[in-house]
Amino acid sequence: MLNSYILLSFIISLLLETTVFSRLSIYGAKPDFTLIIIVLIAVKKGSMTGQIFGFIGGLMQDCLSYGVLGGQAMVKAITGFGSGFLKNKLEENNLLLIMILVFVVTIASGFLGSLAKAFFTAYSFLSQEVVRIVVSAGYNAFLSPFVALVVKKIYSANK
Repeated sequence: MLNSYILLSFIISLLLETTVFSRLSIYGAKPDFTLIIIVLIAVKKGSMTGQIFGFIGGLMQDCLSYGVLGGQAMVKAITGFGSGFLKNKLEENNLLLIMILVFVVTIASGFLGSLAKAFFTAYSFLSQEVVRIVVSAGYNAFLSPFVALVVKKIYSANK
């Protein structure tokens, strides 16, 4: 049952990313709700669960983008796996630590995604990409407490 709620939250996050927040982009950066959800799930449930839901969420993003199919799935799976190492080490009620974690993970994920793009396409890494990654990290960090509250409600409702 919980898995279906997580998948539903991915679908809702993708709808928000591609509609409302695509118009609110700053320097080409928009929030990545899917990444925030993956980090929160990985911190709560561990590396393997984070990796699985990272792959699923990334694959869903790949299906809606014009990029290489599997690029986001790979990046999000690695992100979920890495974030899962913080299982039981991060207090879920400490929203400042969650914001910092999401900021750092977004930057790491952004650079990993840029490396994947450079590997699979004729993409060259520009300074504008660095600005987009950092602004996206700030956007995600700012929105992460709100997403954390929603994810916490989903988990508490399904216990």
